[in-house]
Amino acid sequence: MEYVETTLIAFQVAVGINSFSDIYAFGHKDLDVVSEFVQVKTKANTLELTTSHFVPVNTKGETIYKRAADLKVGDSLSTISGASPITEISKVDKLGLYNPLILSDDILVVASVHSEWFLDSLFNALGASEYLPYAYQSLLAPVRALYNIAGSTLYSLATPCSILA
Repeated sequence: MEYVETTLIAFQVAVGINSFSDIYAFGHKDLDVVSEFVQVKTKANTLELTTSHFVPVNTKGETIYKRAADLKVGDSLSTISGASPITEISKVDKLGLYNPLILSDDILVVASVHSEWFLDSLFNALGASEYLPYAYQSLLAPVRALYNIAGSTLYSLATPCSILA
C-alpha cells in the first residue's frame, strides 16, 4: 500500500476490484522502521509482506489463510484474477510498517490480509492460527459499529488516528 503513510481515518483502501473500505483506526503506523519482508513472486505479480502477514491460498479448491513465513514455491495464491502459483520467494528490507483497521473483512495491503498482533501467540499455541483474521474481525466489531453509528467525521474528531497503537 504505497500511500498509507499519508492516510488518515475516513480514507479508504482497496478491498477488491473497484471496492474500497474505510480506515477507522491504525493498529500501528511506523513510518521510519526498516523491517525484513518476504518477497513472493508469481508469474504476473510480486508481493512484499512481513513474515506474519496472512495471504489467501488455494488448497484443494478452498481458500485458506497462510502466513507469509509458511508459503512455499508452488503454493497457489488466491487473487482477484484467479489462482496464481508462487514461482519464487526471497527476503527484502523495506521501510515502514502499517496496520490500518478497516470496516470490511478483507484488505489488499500489498495483496495480503492481517499481520501479527496481540492474539497471535495464543492462537499459535492452540494450533489455530488460520482463524486469526476472523478472530480479529470479531473482536473489533464493536469499534466498527461505533464508527458506523457516529459516522466518519464525528468518529475522526473523537479518536486519534493511531487509536490502538
